[in-house]
Amino acid sequence: MRWKWILGISLAVVVILIVTAYVLIASYDFNKFKPQITDLAKQFTGRELVIGGDMELGISLLPTLVVSDVTFQNAAWAKDPHMAKVKRLEIQIAVLPLLRGNLDVSRAYIEKPEFLIEIDKSGKSNLEFDVPQEPEQVAPKEKEADRRHDFFKFKTVQVEGGTITYKDHQRGMTETISIAILKFETTEFGAPADIDLNFSYNKTPFQITGDIGQLSGILNPEEQWPLNLTIAALDSTVSIQGHVMNIAEAKGIDLKLAVKGSDVGKFQQFTGEPLPVKGPFEVAGHLTAAALDDLKISDIVILLAESNINGDMALNAKLPKPRIDAKFRSSTLDLRPFIKKDPGGDKAEIKSQKTDAVSDKVFPSEPFDLQSLQQINAKFSFTADQILAHRIALDKFNIESNLKDGSLIVKPLTTRIGGGNFSGSLDLSTSGGKANLTAKITATKINLGEMLKNLDITQDLDGVLDLNVNLKGQGKSVANVMAGLDGDVVAILTEGNMPVEYLNLVGADLTSSVLKIVNPFEKKIDRAQINCAVCDFNIIDGLAKSDIIMIDDPEKTLFSSGTINLKTEGLDFGIHTKPKEGIGTKETGKVSVSLGVITRPFKLGGTLAKPSLGLSPERAAKTVGQAVLGPGGMASLFLSISSEKESPCAAALKIVGEGTPKTDKKSAKEGAQQKTVEKKEGIGSKVKKLFE
Repeated sequence: MRWKWILGISLAVVVILIVTAYVLIASYDFNKFKPQITDLAKQFTGRELVIGGDMELGISLLPTLVVSDVTFQNAAWAKDPHMAKVKRLEIQIAVLPLLRGNLDVSRAYIEKPEFLIEIDKSGKSNLEFDVPQEPEQVAPKEKEADRRHDFFKFKTVQVEGGTITYKDHQRGMTETISIAILKFETTEFGAPADIDLNFSYNKTPFQITGDIGQLSGILNPEEQWPLNLTIAALDSTVSIQGHVMNIAEAKGIDLKLAVKGSDVGKFQQFTGEPLPVKGPFEVAGHLTAAALDDLKISDIVILLAESNINGDMALNAKLPKPRIDAKFRSSTLDLRPFIKKDPGGDKAEIKSQKTDAVSDKVFPSEPFDLQSLQQINAKFSFTADQILAHRIALDKFNIESNLKDGSLIVKPLTTRIGGGNFSGSLDLSTSGGKANLTAKITATKINLGEMLKNLDITQDLDGVLDLNVNLKGQGKSVANVMAGLDGDVVAILTEGNMPVEYLNLVGADLTSSVLKIVNPFEKKIDRAQINCAVCDFNIIDGLAKSDIIMIDDPEKTLFSSGTINLKTEGLDFGIHTKPKEGIGTKETGKVSVSLGVITRPFKLGGTLAKPSLGLSPERAAKTVGQAVLGPGGMASLFLSISSEKESPCAAALKIVGEGTPKTDKKSAKEGAQQKTVEKKEGIGSKVKKLFE
């Protein structure tokens, strides 16, 4: 039985040694390390670290270091003297790994940690440390550096009652995160840890659950760092699943992201203002990135109320000029909740807006920011079955744009509006500090009433619109481009009517005069009926000239011509109206004399910003003279209006469709006129196609 005695004696010796070690350790004054710890903090940060309580060793199966009342000094300029405070810190360290030079924390407990991050009025952060002396850097050997990746591991970390406060004195903003409890737990050293975090952000409760990799994995670029989290708040959840290969340098990212909630309107708690849209929402995507300067987000899904978008996008910032590629699609995109609604028929608000307007110019003169076009290359495409705004509904929408080396090309741009077709293109390039712009728009058979029905808008503008626009210009601002603009515009509206209240949009000074033209007999009407309206402009070097603006309604025909000087924004139009036979009698009598109210000659002058309408026999006579003595088409229109031998609408369409005959004069002045005539013929051929 000698072996039993030997074993018993050995165990007794071990117990005595352990007890002796604990007695020695427990009686050891760990406060001797305080100066060394505080000196190290001062050396690396330039600030004071104060350990107010005693440093003790807790008696348990594993040694536990206990520290209390720890404070860390704030920046000298800050009002609060402490940047960080901890009421109690307990660290339990595994002994055997420590002998191998590894710090494995079996348990860490932190009670009431408080952290304060501040930005002063100059933009300086209290995270910027004033280090009086740079510590000597010793380059470790490569093998030692590799071994240090596993230097720190843990099993359990628990935080109770902590706060993180952010103060931005520049913006007068304070944000606070209050931690109720934070717990990391794992079954073995080095394994992924379960996380359970309950906190509130500005009094809004959050919960984060899931699992993450060990903190040691953050330092190891060859270790795949897992990240699987669920964040719950405001009856919404955020899911993050995947991994990062090198979290310290944000490389090797592969994460699936998803956000889903019952009502996006609840996020008003963050915005402080009501959100424009409410209801369920969902956002998802798959982020992959070799590095943050070369990333891709695929399988993008955005569902918000009745709208949806899906697609992919990529960023490559490693190129000499960063490039973005994006492709999106939507079945329904309702923009109405996100766009501030036009006051529409609110007369008081419209009047107020017009009264408060102080600008003398419509075209802004601020220089273009052309440098932004040079900063990045991008290719973008978007298709949608339907797009809804407050006053326009688009079907089968398709757009492609390409920005390369400062040149932007938008082509094609196609859609259907009110059963009709719309197409356009834009070519914008930059050279010599100027923008060179070419734009084309063609619209055929746009039924405005049908379009507004799609928007659930009734009692609004109605009619069929045809439009053809060709513009070309260059300049350093919008005003500069308009001042030298070339091109042509043709617009035709048939079978139209609109609310009389829309006339308020032209400004209080014009409203009464325009109402007399539209409603000369002062009937109680809510809507103005239009049989047809025809308008064309030929633009050369910033001067937009119209030989015909004609509006025909059941009671009269309005004929106008004139110019808009896009350099000065000046208006010069004569307006002549002719009543139709039988107007003004309730029985059988036809009126054979002019009606004074309806035939008064008007002149539209002033500027685009401040138009003025007044009586002007001279300008109206000039308008009539141009019609009678000018090109044959104009004369025929005027005569048809006077004699009613032909529908004014048909006559006007012939004029615009046929164009103006050429002239054989060769002088310099007449050469410019010849250029105008040739452009007019081009307009005519395009308008003919609108009615084929």
